[in-house]
Amino acid sequence: MKNNGKVSFLFIIGFFLISFQIVIAQTYNYQFLISIKIDVNEIKTDKLGNLYIVSKSNQLYKYNSEGKLLCTLNYSYSGNISSIDVSNPLEIYLFYKELNTIVFLDNNLAFRGEINLSNFGISQASAIARSYDNGIWLFDIADLQLKKMNKDGNITLQSSNVRQFRNYAKNVLPNYIYDNNDKLYLNDSAVGVMVFDVFANYIKLINIAHLCNFKIIDDELFYIKQNTLFSYNLKTLSYNGNALPSSRPLECSVEKDRLYLMYENNVEIYKMW
Repeated sequence: MKNNGKVSFLFIIGFFLISFQIVIAQTYNYQFLISIKIDVNEIKTDKLGNLYIVSKSNQLYKYNSEGKLLCTLNYSYSGNISSIDVSNPLEIYLFYKELNTIVFLDNNLAFRGEINLSNFGISQASAIARSYDNGIWLFDIADLQLKKMNKDGNITLQSSNVRQFRNYAKNVLPNYIYDNNDKLYLNDSAVGVMVFDVFANYIKLINIAHLCNFKIIDDELFYIKQNTLFSYNLKTLSYNGNALPSSRPLECSVEKDRLYLMYENNVEIYKMW
């Protein structure tokens, strides 16, 4: 019995070692293209491969997939840019969390309008995103609800209080929302990624904690941890990982055949295949 128990234990250990090796299997190759020297606070990429960099001085820059500067934010606005949504390359959303304000830009980063959420009963939002129909998703800290708003300020959809979906022992503070036209992904770095349908109905929790950012392309959720680019398949629920070509990036983004790695003082662009 003792030998059988030992064999079973070794089999279990071996299984997990093999599984771990599969997770970090080499699936991508990289070719370095360019390093953009800039003090970086955030990066985002759009479906055309354009790169958007928010600097530490709250300037916004737009580059193409080869690292060529295309345009910069052409107006002055007081406040810190908390996040940027570029899911529609023709209409960019900037969120100024401290001001509770969303600013809209065109594809040349020219000012096109703004909305102060406080004017419509949202006293404090922790995160916002563009909805698939060019509305606004936001998380309202006051009542812990995910809400959808049109640009006239009308709330068209809202979830229940998210505390009822999970047994939260900590404060609820989602920092990132992503709408992929099919589902809505609400990231709370302390807990994981909550998934909702397009009507703000809760579906499930993806147990990937400690994320600040991620990117969804087709059925793959991409994120980085420990110098590894991970992809989580939203249908098969399987993980895959690939060693990054450069160590200790703060954030990353994936778009078509490009990998973008963010550091404090530069952004590296790689061709990926």
